[in-house]
Formats: sequence, structure tokens, C-alpha cells
Amino acid sequence: MKAILHVLGFVLLVQLTGCASSLSPAGSGAIGAGLVKHRGYPMVVRINPGSVAEQSGQILLGDLILAAAPTPESQWVILKGYGLNQAIHVIRGEPYTRVKLKLMNNQDSQEREVVLIRGPEGRASELTYLEGQKGLDTQGETAAPVNIADLVISDNSGPYLSPYTSDGVTAEWVNKAINTKMGEATGSAVGAAAGAYAGRKLMENVPGGGFFGSFLGGMAGSKSGKAVGRDAAIKASGGWEYIRATSDQSFHSVGDMARWLVNTHGGSANFKDVIDAASHVYPDLQPALARQR
Repeated sequence: MKAILHVLGFVLLVQLTGCASSLSPAGSGAIGAGLVKHRGYPMVVRINPGSVAEQSGQILLGDLILAAAPTPESQWVILKGYGLNQAIHVIRGEPYTRVKLKLMNNQDSQEREVVLIRGPEGRASELTYLEGQKGLDTQGETAAPVNIADLVISDNSGPYLSPYTSDGVTAEWVNKAINTKMGEATGSAVGAAAGAYAGRKLMENVPGGGFFGSFLGGMAGSKSGKAVGRDAAIKASGGWEYIRATSDQSFHSVGDMARWLVNTHGGSANFKDVIDAASHVYPDLQPALARQR
């Protein structure tokens, strides 16, 4: 019976992945993300609703937190080999203070840096809103107005590649994705079914485990399926090398990209199709766009 209770307590995650887990609620001055230990680093496996991590739009499921700077001006603390409690201690701080994180997602293996404003128990508010290096400061005062044209990087060096080129037309990788009619629903469904089957097989020898294995395996498989869907979308767009090669504009953050897209191309006839295609490659784009409306 203890094995089943451990499953319900998500200890199954440790057994399946070989990772240590920390899914306890965020404490004071946190970012609101659930972490496990993976490949020696903290990895994001949950983004709490209404959290700083969700508000920023820059934290993705599967992100490895390679390093953290307790303040943007302080030295990096490399988190490889740290226990989860030690890593969390570095990331947390006083509410409404800034923390800088160095991240790498398993999907593209590209390092990126983000700055967040910690919230009380990880909760977001207008005082934690920070658009890259812009937005509201820790005192809640409005920063200088942002020139939309200044949000875009005039090459493909940024972590978020523009679905439109500098001459205002749709990037070739987006056209390729639109033409293949890619969507992630199939990937999610396939992943859920596969996860449920794997869960049942794992729990066959545990009394009462068949039900729990199917249920939890289905949940995990659905999340894995979404990742599979993103991989499929990237392949349908030509792969990362093609996406980067056919992009001549990029952005430091998904928030910058969303703001630029709405203000620059929001009235385009094909805007919805372009956003649908780009959102399969960048799943955090849709929430960022919603905050612009």
C-alpha cells in the first residue's frame, strides 16, 4: 500500500526518471516553479498558475537551470551537483527583488538568460511584471516607454526567431509549417496512450497499481506527447538549422516577440495562421500574446 501512496505523492517521478524531486509549494520570494533534479541540474517540471514563472512567459517546462545569480549584478552560482534545497536557496530571496537565471531547454539545447522579479510565495502581481529588462521596477514605477522597433534584434542571434522577415513577409520556416498543416493534438493523444500503457505495465505487479499506473502514466504521457508535438512541429518547419537560416530577425524574450508581433503584424490577413504555426515551435508564445490583449 505504501507504494501506491508514494505514487499519489509523485514519488513515481523519481523512480521512472532517476531524478530527485521538489514539488512543495513555493516559499517567500520565489518564482513559482516545481523542480526535479535531472542530469545534475534543477529542471522545471511545473509552472504554477498565477506565478512569476507563468507571468514572465520565459520559463518553459523542461528548462534546466544551469546557474543562478541571486541579483542580476552578482556572480553566477553554477547549480550542477547542488541538491534541490541548496539550489532553491540560491534562487529564492526577498519578495520583489530580482534574480537572474541561466537556462537551457532539452528541446533546443540553447542557453539563454532571463531576469525575474521574485513574488511572495511565487505569486505574480504588477510589481513582479518585467518585460526582459523593461516593464515595472521593484518599486512598481513605470519604466520609460518602449519603442516597438527596439524590441527586435536585426539578425537571428536571439533565442526567439521571428516568424516574419525584415521585409515584412512570412519566414520560409513558417510557410513550410503552414503547408504541412502541423498540429500538436495528435502528438498529445499518442503520448497519452503510450504513457498510460507504460504506466499499466509498470504497475502490473503492484496490488491496485493498474488503475494508478494508467492514470498517472496517461498524465505523464500527455505532457510527453506535447513535447513530441513540438518536436514534430520543429521538424515540419525544417528543423532548427533551417528555422534559423530562414530567419533574419529575433528577440531576447517571448514577451518582446509577442509585443512586436501584435503591434507590427497584428492586422495582417495571415496573422492567425502565422501565430498558430509559430506557437507550435514556441508554446509560450500564446500566453505571451494573451497578455498583450
